[in-house]
Amino acid sequence: MASPPPSPPLVSLRVVLLFLRVLTVAFLVITVIILSTNSVTLVSQGNAFKFHFKDVYAYRYMFSAAIIGLLYAVIQLFFAISELATRTKSPFNYQLDFYGDKIISYLVATGSAAGFGVSKDLKDTFLALVVLDSTDPVDKLFSRGHASASMLLFAFFCLAVLSVFSSHTISKHQFS
Repeated sequence: MASPPPSPPLVSLRVVLLFLRVLTVAFLVITVIILSTNSVTLVSQGNAFKFHFKDVYAYRYMFSAAIIGLLYAVIQLFFAISELATRTKSPFNYQLDFYGDKIISYLVATGSAAGFGVSKDLKDTFLALVVLDSTDPVDKLFSRGHASASMLLFAFFCLAVLSVFSSHTISKHQFS
């Protein structure tokens, strides 16, 4: 007796990759929104000063990594939708997936690491060195820093999975 033919996968790999690209875009957009709105007014001994994310170089780097990653992710999302609609993929897109996913994932990972590091270190330093009337603004500022670094880390995880898939895909194709 012959065995039944294998059933097609429930979800196509292309749909999974598209979903990961959409998640990446979502995480990066959230990162940009949280970081760009991250500012507080600190009051120390009667003096008030505004503290914005642009005042910290590591947050600037994290913001730049998120913007560059977002641009790349939107371009890749366009290609993924196009590939899903036409069911064809050019050799250029294989190369772009392979190299782009790796480079951008490392950029996003380092941005996330910078955000976590500076949020932890600066919060401790602020609380130890500056006499503040209230620690709530400092907590708010650095909690948002941790939140945006977390979103960037989630975007990295999505890009890392996409990178594994692009490595597997490019190994199947021969290019001249």
